[in-house]
Amino acid sequence: MGADFGVEIDVAVPAAEAWALVADPCGVPKWYPLYIDCSLDGNVRTLSRADGAVLVEEILSRDDDAMTYSYAVTDGLPLAEHHASFTVVPTDAGCRVAWRTHAVHEDPSIDMEERLVDRQMEALKGLRDVLEGGAA
Repeated sequence: MGADFGVEIDVAVPAAEAWALVADPCGVPKWYPLYIDCSLDGNVRTLSRADGAVLVEEILSRDDDAMTYSYAVTDGLPLAEHHASFTVVPTDAGCRVAWRTHAVHEDPSIDMEERLVDRQMEALKGLRDVLEGGAA
């Protein structure tokens, strides 16, 4: 059974500033410490983790005006299906970053929301800390 879930966080910086970091295809290691390296070949992003795992993703779409992009994990994880997106939305106090995911594990008994949501929220907190700390 698949899982559709999302996490989001409010960030006290202008949406354009957050989008500049979120939309950088190889900016992930700057705010998600699980990943230590990234390369991009066309629309294929390869992320290397500190534990040696390598994740391959395809960037599916990107709309800078709407501040959103979507991607799919194509290799490196035992997933039958995966599609995710990031969207940055302006708010009165800055912006909100939303990360939406559809994921189906190869083992249908594994709950992907339970497996990923805490990790994704920690990643968004790292993003917020980088943005609000000005370290981007």
